[in-house]
Amino acid sequence: MVPPRKHHRFPSGQTCSECPAKKWYLDNGMRFCQNGHRVERPQGYVQFDVDQEGDGFGSMGKTLTVKKEKREKPKQQLSGNEGRKLYLECLQLILRKQLRWLIKEKRLNGELEGVVRDLWLLRVGGFKGIEKKREEAEEGGAGERRKKRRRGVSVDEGEEEEGGLMMFSSQTEGEGEKGNRRRDWGSELWDLPGVMDTLGLVYLGCVMRGEPVRVGDVWRWARNGWMPFLSAIDYIPKEWKDRLPIWAHQSLLTRYVKFKGGELHKRVMGLLIGYKENHGLIFPAVAAPPLLFLSIKDLALPADVHPYAQNICELLQLRYSFPTRETNHERHTLLDIPDVLLTAALVVATKYLYPLDSIDRHPRDHNDVLSMKMNWKVWEQVFANHEDKKPPMLEFEGMNPQKIWTMDKKDITELLNWFQDTQIEKNPTNETEIDRLFPLERIPPVTRVQGPTEDEIEARLQRVGKAMQLIKPQLDARTRTGGGGGGGGVIKTKRIGSDYREYRFVEELDGHAKRFYEVVADISGMGLEELVRAVYSLDQLLYNWQRMEKKQIKHESGIGEWIDRGE
Repeated sequence: MVPPRKHHRFPSGQTCSECPAKKWYLDNGMRFCQNGHRVERPQGYVQFDVDQEGDGFGSMGKTLTVKKEKREKPKQQLSGNEGRKLYLECLQLILRKQLRWLIKEKRLNGELEGVVRDLWLLRVGGFKGIEKKREEAEEGGAGERRKKRRRGVSVDEGEEEEGGLMMFSSQTEGEGEKGNRRRDWGSELWDLPGVMDTLGLVYLGCVMRGEPVRVGDVWRWARNGWMPFLSAIDYIPKEWKDRLPIWAHQSLLTRYVKFKGGELHKRVMGLLIGYKENHGLIFPAVAAPPLLFLSIKDLALPADVHPYAQNICELLQLRYSFPTRETNHERHTLLDIPDVLLTAALVVATKYLYPLDSIDRHPRDHNDVLSMKMNWKVWEQVFANHEDKKPPMLEFEGMNPQKIWTMDKKDITELLNWFQDTQIEKNPTNETEIDRLFPLERIPPVTRVQGPTEDEIEARLQRVGKAMQLIKPQLDARTRTGGGGGGGGVIKTKRIGSDYREYRFVEELDGHAKRFYEVVADISGMGLEELVRAVYSLDQLLYNWQRMEKKQIKHESGIGEWIDRGE
């Protein structure tokens, strides 16, 4: 008769791997559940340890409990004020990398970093829970470095430079104290900044320092992948990214910024207005002569355009600081930005001196500006391959699925990168076997778009200059005699400014004018529609000034005649 088996209970919470049995028994040194299934090692036991020499064959060895593998608990994403503070620290890190690139690659003055640091502190200093005195941060950092030196610990060069722009700490004053920790973010002066604000702060820092940098320069450096901006999330440490809120993570995915033009100008205007209203900060005037010279060089225009563009601004009594016009209302337009004013003045001066139409105009003498005529066909040929901008990203979120069949290999790759970036969870809590067998590859960084070199810009200038045509002077009027009657007519000669054409809408652009506006918009970082609107606004200011001048001349001449008759 078989003796009854002695059953034992599984450890708490464990059962047989093949059935819900909760008890097991021992048979010949091996364990089986009460239903006869062999109990394997995953249940937390070593089966048996036998003597291979034969002395203790079949005897059971020591029973050991297998320790569970400790899984690293994923860090929770921050929310509320803590999430916002970490987001601002990420923006400041990106801003520092942009400044380092400008100082190293563009050879700008190192003091630019201190100027932008002050602007950044003013920008985020009003947020409750974020504000931290710079002096305390600098003193704390310096004291910590002194303690390290006393202990004989080496201080890295990066730590020495860190005092130049201290990172804000996530722990604020009173954080550990008991009490009401609520932060009211709805009553702040400004909204939370975005990644585009870092570019605006870089430009305004250049304005404060008097650096010859245009808004279009910063816009192109960011768009073409030279300055740290595209894929800003890649510059953030992994420990920070794991704890960023979802909305902050999405805002740092700058790889898919459209760059249609005008985005940075609008952000700069918002910063200018914000600094003025919230802090009473007025920025100095930009250096107009060198900025105009850079634009003329990039556009391969004659040097005569330079003084005329400046004269237009002086004639209308426009300033080179924000706002450019004296207004009684608080509503501002893009023309109130000095950089936009200089671009619009350059376009107006070019249309005035070197018209973009096919109408014949003649100079009065050899000293007249019209004695040299621009060959716009050659100019268009020079800028025919002006396609140095980043290819526009497709709008994947609202895209029709049928469009996928018409995509090429490059667009398909970008679509998959977008899906991995925005739709797949970066740190899944429960990693599956598929995730381990087929890990996602790291998305390659955005390739830099190479712009024209200095030699290419000089070659464009020489080619356009050689193509200019010399026009012979012509009298103010030419008399045409009639038939036998001896009568005649007068044909007036068109001069400079004759039949000057204004463009109010983009649809009105045609021929050479359309291509010229497109190139100017791309170099200046503006949208085509914004550029047309700014130039038309300047045209209207000139028209109103001319009308007032004519009225004043007529009024003065009328007074003079009355005085003469009275005498």
